[in-house]
Amino acid sequence: MANEAKDPTRLKQLLEQGIRSYLGTDKQIGVSAALSVGGARAFMTSGLADRETKNPVRDDTLFIIGSVQKTFTNTLAAARIVEGKMTLEDQVTRFLPGEVGKEGSVIRQVTPANLGTMTAAMPGANVPGQPAHALYMGQPPTPQLLDFWKTFNPERHIGTSYLYSNVSEVTQGFTTVGAAGIKYMDLFEQDVRGPLGMRSTVVDVNGISPERIAQGYTAAGKKVAFRGVGFNSTASDMLSFLEGNLFRVQSMPLLTYRAMSLAHQPRFQIAPGLSIGMAWYTHEVGQGASVVSKAGGNAGFLAWIGFMPRFQAALVLLTNGHLSTSKAADAGSAPKTLPATGRDILLEAVGIDSASLATFEDPDGGIQPDSEA
Repeated sequence: MANEAKDPTRLKQLLEQGIRSYLGTDKQIGVSAALSVGGARAFMTSGLADRETKNPVRDDTLFIIGSVQKTFTNTLAAARIVEGKMTLEDQVTRFLPGEVGKEGSVIRQVTPANLGTMTAAMPGANVPGQPAHALYMGQPPTPQLLDFWKTFNPERHIGTSYLYSNVSEVTQGFTTVGAAGIKYMDLFEQDVRGPLGMRSTVVDVNGISPERIAQGYTAAGKKVAFRGVGFNSTASDMLSFLEGNLFRVQSMPLLTYRAMSLAHQPRFQIAPGLSIGMAWYTHEVGQGASVVSKAGGNAGFLAWIGFMPRFQAALVLLTNGHLSTSKAADAGSAPKTLPATGRDILLEAVGIDSASLATFEDPDGGIQPDSEA
């Protein structure tokens, strides 16, 4: 089985079968996928990057990765912990503007560990004003974000329960740049993008050929006008990122490898067999194996990345559309989710039967339906 698992032809067949199972009869949704087992790689593309121009998805097509970028932010945070510039249990207010951490402020109870594990009791939606854009552009926290931090007063106890939160990531980001004294994108270039050669992983797509840029669509097939705020990437770049999490590639500094290892270490148990580290979810799948993953969805795009440390296996799924629930209802079945598709492809690639995980539920709230308006 070991040699068979590393056969690139077999890996590509698994990708094609898994994507066909996910898409069903839908031929328009664009997909770019990459699978690696023990260093053997396979890639595949299907569908359209843009339905109006009929441009097909190419190997170098850029997709929005949505909340998958939380793994970037938490890797950068983990690197500052490895450096000794902050700790998992620090008060985040040590690194945020002084006006935020006044005596008695509830935000003083929040730690980087809380932010990474979604136990900071922060809400799911981000605050208005595009604070993530300010973070990525090297700007100060927005007035709305400052006000959120100063008035933060959750209904649940911090550190005691899991609640998926987008504002946790942007808070983690500003905490990290405050600890480092370096802008976010400079840290990303230094720790991740540069060492792993992820040259197609960008926030700003200006200057990139339109033929390389995927367009997002809702489940109703409507074009999403606003591309959203966050990272764009390719399946190849994201596979390089996952392989860096699996083993120390030659070009990667020890700091980055240690940070990645720290980030995906489970820290909070959500349910039996299911834990979260710093944005990474760990699902126990039997035979002493686990799937470590993160999902994302934004502006008509869906993404899922996952890896299995025991088998040095990794998978990237990037898409630019939601499956139509009405078509699924007409066919008498619910559509298969992208995370479930990814998990099944990975398990089959390494020879583990996924049948026992039929009731698998993923609490990762990174994928949310886009508005049909």
